[in-house]
Amino acid sequence: MSYENTGKGTKRTNALPPFAELKALVSSKLNVVDAFVDARNIPTFMIAPGIVEEKFKELVFESYDRGLTPTLRQDNGHFILRFFIRPAIKKVSNRRNILLFAVTLLTIFLAGYYLWTTNELWSKLLMPMASPYAQAALFTVCLISIIGVHEMAHKLTCDFHKIKATFPFFVPGPPPFGTFGAVISLKSPPINRNQLFDLGISGPIAGFIATIIVGILSILTSTMISESQLAELGGMVGPVTWPSSPLLFLLITHPSVSSLMLHVPKEMTPILGQVIFAAWIGSLLTFLNTLPIWQLDGGHVARAVLGPKGHKMASVVGLGVLFFSGFWVFALLLLFFIMVGRRSWAGVEPLDDVSPLSNSRKMSFFILLVISALCFSPLVSPLL
Repeated sequence: MSYENTGKGTKRTNALPPFAELKALVSSKLNVVDAFVDARNIPTFMIAPGIVEEKFKELVFESYDRGLTPTLRQDNGHFILRFFIRPAIKKVSNRRNILLFAVTLLTIFLAGYYLWTTNELWSKLLMPMASPYAQAALFTVCLISIIGVHEMAHKLTCDFHKIKATFPFFVPGPPPFGTFGAVISLKSPPINRNQLFDLGISGPIAGFIATIIVGILSILTSTMISESQLAELGGMVGPVTWPSSPLLFLLITHPSVSSLMLHVPKEMTPILGQVIFAAWIGSLLTFLNTLPIWQLDGGHVARAVLGPKGHKMASVVGLGVLFFSGFWVFALLLLFFIMVGRRSWAGVEPLDDVSPLSNSRKMSFFILLVISALCFSPLVSPLL
């Protein structure tokens, strides 16, 4: 594909630029060993092995201007660069994003109202004077913030790396969750493994931080009761324990933390409200996204760290974790998408699949494993 100047702007054509022009373009950036057009009529260049990450990145943006997408792969010790016609990126309206966001706010609010009014511990015994609408609004703000921060971290990472992507599409759902989360859609691929890694890890880290903040807020908004009142409530309340709650909750509700935040007297006990359920949903979404499966966030990270073969093995292990922890419906749904998809087990591939991942990012991979462990809990809600 090339461009012609029509006097009224730039117009796309369906023809590739002359081969000599492509060869000159590649040679200006990289050390070309051989150049030819293969049997499929694809311009192909053998590049001398070496450090090519930055020069290839420059080549990508110059190729985009010509309506082309270059890829760089390794084959039997050789670096192989090929050019493909770049699909046109259509400008789309954000009306659908705004509409889905508004509907999701409504469904989360209804879920919060449902949770409050059907839980007698909160609505009748501990806080009978509290407005169910105010509590539903608080739940909505907390949950939409966790999901929104997660997705906007992806979007900002894409903008930083000049990867074309949509704004988040929020997905409404029924009570008690009110939502199935949100997604962004990539319009162009990441250039290298570093960008793919950043794209995958940014959302879970941001969502994890937001979940911690909401978890602390649940302590700040808790109801304090005496030991005698606690005894009267009997089995209606219980301590935060694993595995019904993630390990993260054990950390933020530890006596040293709660005493620091609330100066809780020894004879008093804080009873967490439904804000903790928003944090629980946020923790659940973070855990699911950190699993190294297919095209989940953890799958992007695994693809960047382990390569295509390691990514497939990690996906199998991740699906096994889902099955044995009770999320078998989600596991089957992912497996269905994997099997019917055009790319099967393959994740998102960077244009440059040759340049290695940076050492700092390899070290950061363990951060994702820690986040996954802290957010993990089997399919048992503390409130359901």
